[in-house]
Amino acid sequence: MALLTTEQEALLASLERVWQQHLGATSAKDATTAFSKAPMSLKNYYASHVSTASATAPLLPPAVDAFHQRAVACVNASNAVVEHTQASLGLLQEMEDRHASVVALTGALYESFETLLHELDALEGKLKAMSTPLPYFTRISSLAKSLGSHIDFSSKPDASVHVHVRPYTFGTIDPTAPAFTEAIRVIDECTGYLQEHMEFKDTEMYLAAYNQLLLHASHCLKDYAIAALESAKDHVAAANSKRTVHADILDPASTYYAQFQVAAPACQAIAKHLEQRTVTPGSEQFMLDVLDAYVGQRVALLLPAVTTHLHALDGSTSDLVHVLRVGCQFLVRMCQAEHTLFTNMFGAPPSASIFASTPLYEDDDDDDVAADELDGNAFQRLVLQLCYPLYQCIRPRMIHEQDLEILCESIEVLRSEIMEAQIRPRGVATEVLEAAIERMVGDAQERLILCTQKFIRDEIEGFYPSPSDLDYPAKLQATSVYATWYPTLEHTLMCLSKVYRYLHMHIFTELAQDAVSICTASLKMAAADLTAQKGPCDGGLFLVKHLLTLRERITPFDIQFSITEKSLDFTSTTDAMGNVLSDAFSLSLDNSVLGLLTHGIPHVNTTTSDVKKDLEHELKKACTTFIEFGLLMAARPLSTLLRKAQVAKALPPLRRLAECRCRNLAHRLL
Repeated sequence: MALLTTEQEALLASLERVWQQHLGATSAKDATTAFSKAPMSLKNYYASHVSTASATAPLLPPAVDAFHQRAVACVNASNAVVEHTQASLGLLQEMEDRHASVVALTGALYESFETLLHELDALEGKLKAMSTPLPYFTRISSLAKSLGSHIDFSSKPDASVHVHVRPYTFGTIDPTAPAFTEAIRVIDECTGYLQEHMEFKDTEMYLAAYNQLLLHASHCLKDYAIAALESAKDHVAAANSKRTVHADILDPASTYYAQFQVAAPACQAIAKHLEQRTVTPGSEQFMLDVLDAYVGQRVALLLPAVTTHLHALDGSTSDLVHVLRVGCQFLVRMCQAEHTLFTNMFGAPPSASIFASTPLYEDDDDDDVAADELDGNAFQRLVLQLCYPLYQCIRPRMIHEQDLEILCESIEVLRSEIMEAQIRPRGVATEVLEAAIERMVGDAQERLILCTQKFIRDEIEGFYPSPSDLDYPAKLQATSVYATWYPTLEHTLMCLSKVYRYLHMHIFTELAQDAVSICTASLKMAAADLTAQKGPCDGGLFLVKHLLTLRERITPFDIQFSITEKSLDFTSTTDAMGNVLSDAFSLSLDNSVLGLLTHGIPHVNTTTSDVKKDLEHELKKACTTFIEFGLLMAARPLSTLLRKAQVAKALPPLRRLAECRCRNLAHRLL
């Protein structure tokens, strides 16, 4: 229905007002209006009287009739709108029903898509689960090719070995190439995965094949490193053969070191391979073989040059200390240069754990370095063998050296100038030299002990004094205090003071005890000779003075002069064995066999002697003897006078005079 215009709305409102005025002027006669107290509207009135208006209503004004016509038209239009609305609602309901059907179909289709997607994901997961382990099995052929090997698969179902790795062909691949390293890394990855999934079929077989590949790779790295070392050695030997004048062998730029840098990648490759990966059992021997080859090549190159250099030094001077000093300094430089080369060659210092399991170096020559010095890693074996030429030069000189001062100075040089000043400040680079230096120190100490014993035997115990040695008290007028000493005392104190700092304390203690004991005996013998020549006074003073000096001079030595010796007493055993022959078969309680078992055990006798106490005892004894002699000499005039007085006793007139003089003399003496 069309909407009313503004004019129509205004006309309708005016008619409504006119109609309301008309109703107010007339009274209502119709019974239908009795129930409503409010005035009836035009619309209600028209609805109630429309059926009778046509028959009974009077003619209306034209304006009202026109309004009526328009109202009827509006009603018809409204009815048409209602019908159209109802038709639209029907169409809308139909659309809603169709939409619900479409939604239901779409939901079913979406659910089917979801089901298909889940099934697709499940299939892809199964495919991934099936395809994930396959590369760890299928890569073996390509990995074997990268390592220079070949894989053979057995087609026989009953074969004990289904995968066989052919040995590689050396020279066809470069073990230092990145592809070789990457292949080993992938093998480690495959091996680790298969070890975590032992439930897969043929896992053990492929693990064995991968381990064989690793073993072949280790073989390849080992042979490549050894070949590189041999090639470096050959180049050095060829270069040296063309030279008439040899350069400094310790120069880093010399062929002895520059050529070996070429072999460093090969040595570093096997060291890194064995250090970063857990390889099959028995492969640890590969590193040992490479180290043995390295030590052998370096020794073969350096030993002749080092021997020539040290022999030239040995022949240039007769000074043992100079040879020791210069030779050891040369060894320190060589050790540091070798340590630097070793670290560059293998990418790790000699103290690294990968080099710690090196076994003893086997040497068939009994004259070479002792086996106990070859314990440790390869670098230590190398240095000790290169130190042996110096040991060969020094040892004969030490064996023939008899001068205590030179031997003591040699020990001082080895300890202070070499060990403390040069080896230890350099740390791990030269610490392996300590064993060689300690052996030289031990040889020097051994020779020093023998020379000290010989010195004590010859210069103290076997000393025979000359008349000038016993010229006391004239010797006491000398300006030097040492010149006033008896030679054996001077020799004893000089010997002990020299060797005190260069021998082990227990050895020095034994030597000091022997020296002091022998010196005391020699002083007693000299005192006896002096007493026989010049009287007890000079002899007693000589002995007391020298024993006091000896006691005073040995006090600074911080040692114990007491000796505890244990010995076995076989007296009871000998007696029991003697009775066995005479009473062996007796069954009595006094049977000699039973006696041997019960009383034949030897006894341990413990004897303690203190040289210092013996010295104190001799000093006390000498002092007592001298005091007694002094008293005797002081009382000799009185004794003479008393004898004269006793002779003159018979003369009465002179008795009182003698007694008076005796009292005066006794008073002066006291």
